[in-house]
Amino acid sequence: MKKLLFSLFSYFILINTAFSVDPIVTSLSPLKQILNAPRSTSITVNFNTELSTASVNNSTFRVFGKQSGPIPGTFEFLNGNTQVKFTPSSLFLAGEWVTVNLSKGIQSLDNTPLTKGYTWNFWTIALPGTLNQPLIKTIPVRKQGEGHIQSYGALGVDLNDDGRTDLAIVNEISKDYRIFLNNGTNYDTMFAIHPVPSGSNPSPSEAADFNNDGKVDMVVGNAANNVLSLFMATGGANFQAGIPYTAGQYVRGVAINDFDGDGLDDVVTANRGGSTISLFKNNGNSTFADAVSINTIGNGETGVMMADANNDGILDAFIGCYNSSEIVLLLGDGNGNFTFSSRSALGGPPWAIAVGDINGDGNVDVAACLSTFNKIGVIFGNGSGGLGTVANYNSSSFPLAIDIGDVDGDNDLDLISSNYTGRNFTVYANNGSGVFTNNPIILPAVNSGSCITVHDRDNDGDLDLAGIDEIDDLLFIFNNGTTGINQISSEVPAGYSLKQNYPNPFNPSTHLEFGISNLGFVSLKVYDVHGKEVATLVNESKPAGTYEVEWNGNGFASGVYFYRLEAGDFKETKRMLLVK
Repeated sequence: MKKLLFSLFSYFILINTAFSVDPIVTSLSPLKQILNAPRSTSITVNFNTELSTASVNNSTFRVFGKQSGPIPGTFEFLNGNTQVKFTPSSLFLAGEWVTVNLSKGIQSLDNTPLTKGYTWNFWTIALPGTLNQPLIKTIPVRKQGEGHIQSYGALGVDLNDDGRTDLAIVNEISKDYRIFLNNGTNYDTMFAIHPVPSGSNPSPSEAADFNNDGKVDMVVGNAANNVLSLFMATGGANFQAGIPYTAGQYVRGVAINDFDGDGLDDVVTANRGGSTISLFKNNGNSTFADAVSINTIGNGETGVMMADANNDGILDAFIGCYNSSEIVLLLGDGNGNFTFSSRSALGGPPWAIAVGDINGDGNVDVAACLSTFNKIGVIFGNGSGGLGTVANYNSSSFPLAIDIGDVDGDNDLDLISSNYTGRNFTVYANNGSGVFTNNPIILPAVNSGSCITVHDRDNDGDLDLAGIDEIDDLLFIFNNGTTGINQISSEVPAGYSLKQNYPNPFNPSTHLEFGISNLGFVSLKVYDVHGKEVATLVNESKPAGTYEVEWNGNGFASGVYFYRLEAGDFKETKRMLLVK
């Protein structure tokens, strides 16, 4: 009898096993690494089997925009519950890098889990624009009367959930980060200062939603010690006091990824002094486990980025190794482990790195700024975990950071290096196949170029740039397209008006104020003394109200300029003087 019962029990196990189906992702949209997904795009994933609909939610199917932060939305189940369609509750921001993370919590109808989770990235579309962006505003990061704070980098992400990218600027000497909220046009007011506990030259920073509460949290690495600092958000761009964790020595790079597919974002640091990377597993209760150290076979790990190098739906670690002047690629297994896959020499020591599909073949590539080599390096991935040879391009002196995005809106990824002793930023145009000009565009800093943030500051659909000068502690606002227009009053004026600019004379920027009494098309343009149009400040329909526009004369010669307002039947021209 016992043998019979055992046989029946074994039979039922075999039957259940035979009919259980591991859920597998068979297709998805938007495609991996696509560069022009509509900002209104829905996200669909097809599976090989019917899913348990109860297992799919905002914790197991997560969407995060590099500018937007965590994206809420609704789910639909189609094709016999084999297809999941996620519809965001609001538009993505323009030109942003989006991460879609499917955790092991997603299950088939018989409760069989997704074996290793599944993650991919894509970019949203950016409107056509220019790489040669005018500097429209310079903002001090120091408080009034404060000494040197060494502002090193700016993280651009929506911190208060108002649909605009704010800035968190990390400062090495003052050991803090400072929040500048986006008012729709600019960053005129410092919102808050957050100390970095146990900080020593805090530098790299990244954003994530570590507890899946819909708020943007932050981690900050410390370049002069072995501390990673965690800051959990409380809402409204506010944070709890930072919690220090021990990494390897001299944390120069920080990246985010759900390494083990449990639906929680983990952290990896690149430790130049320790010549290791450190993995921090998310405990799920707003804390991290102790670091696991990995020797990557490279030397002087300084930069780290996460992306899928072999197209298996698991993100891998691209690591820039400063001392050995190379990129090392480690492949993730979806269970929190990484193994060496490939390495490629750069020709010079990398400081920071960036990843994306640079040559348009659907595979992830990597770019690095090569500090003392005064070049940038681009290496193409082959989509199966291999790296090609480097192509080098001239930069200005001592590039520290490299950033990536479709700045000119032509459906390829452009590169920007920030040049410390070059005192500028270098913008490289992509020809569409991953080849860059050796005559790039130069944007100005004052005493150092330290970091560029690529984002749509004014929500007009094209990508703007925000640069940092770590010697003078300045934030530079570069504008793509029409200069930002600030409505200073919605009260309907008695008539049309154009005020005298202020200050006047000016150097380098001035404010132009005008009023319109009816909804209609408005044109405000700047001309030189020969009548040649040199800038278009407003060229669109505007509702009645009073507006202010800032024009920056950087790049223009000293002398007399004229600005002309046309709205309805109203036309008026005034004179202003740029003195350098």
